[in-house]
Amino acid sequence: MSFSFRQRRRVAHQVRENAARQVEAALAESRAGGDFDKTVHKLRRRCKKIRGLLRLVEPNFRHFEKEDAAFHDAADALSASRDATVILETFDRLEKQNVPPETTQRLRRDLEENARHVARAEDRAALLIGFGDAMVAAQVRVEGWTFKAKGFALLEPGLGDTYARLRERMRHARHTGGDEAFHDWRKVTKSHWFHVALFKAAAPERLGARKDQFDAMGEFLGDHHNLAVLSERLVALGGPLDETLAKVIEERKASLAAKAFALGRQLTVESPAELVAQFKKFWQLLPKDT
Repeated sequence: MSFSFRQRRRVAHQVRENAARQVEAALAESRAGGDFDKTVHKLRRRCKKIRGLLRLVEPNFRHFEKEDAAFHDAADALSASRDATVILETFDRLEKQNVPPETTQRLRRDLEENARHVARAEDRAALLIGFGDAMVAAQVRVEGWTFKAKGFALLEPGLGDTYARLRERMRHARHTGGDEAFHDWRKVTKSHWFHVALFKAAAPERLGARKDQFDAMGEFLGDHHNLAVLSERLVALGGPLDETLAKVIEERKASLAAKAFALGRQLTVESPAELVAQFKKFWQLLPKDT
């Protein structure tokens, strides 16, 4: 079943239900075997969905910090080899942009060896067992989640706060231009994207279009982050970057930033109060119960 709200009643129950579905699916996927990198990608995404849901109820959930940290840590324990693979994939896309072959061949060998080293250092079976254990524990906790508000009031402050942070972090990224500021903007963009997904059933066409636009902006910011991490990793492995390669990376980051800002300005024209009021109207389009 989808990650969404389906009715106006029993909102706390729906929060627990959405979280429980993600935990159950993640547990099954962790036990299913198959390609490790693909499995890790799916498991990390499950945890991100839960953390996005937690952000929505954060102001009304006393145990937010503990639960957010638990799902962050479960996903982070699986991240090393997946991150190494993503960095290599990011580098491969750069090779097509007029970087000298003698430069790319050496650096690619370094990145491949780094990915192999990370993979050799992992006990993948143990990592998946540990993740599964974390999900089993989470299943019990999710059943007991309680909140300070009911109905739309449970969701309203978290929706507004996350959107307000999104606007503030976009402004900060524009002002500073720093990689960390862009990464912070990306993280809160994903949180709002999950919030839109949760509300989508209320207004599928309007919110579906918004979800797609935020997905595109998230991809721009994700690629920007991957390039920043790639630069750091290449310097750590081999010292200062070749001038041509450094220029290609910075030009690509600048292009992605421009696309993200252009889309971000369109998607944040409403004030937080206006956005919450709009979503409250969408909420009323859901059936009272199902």
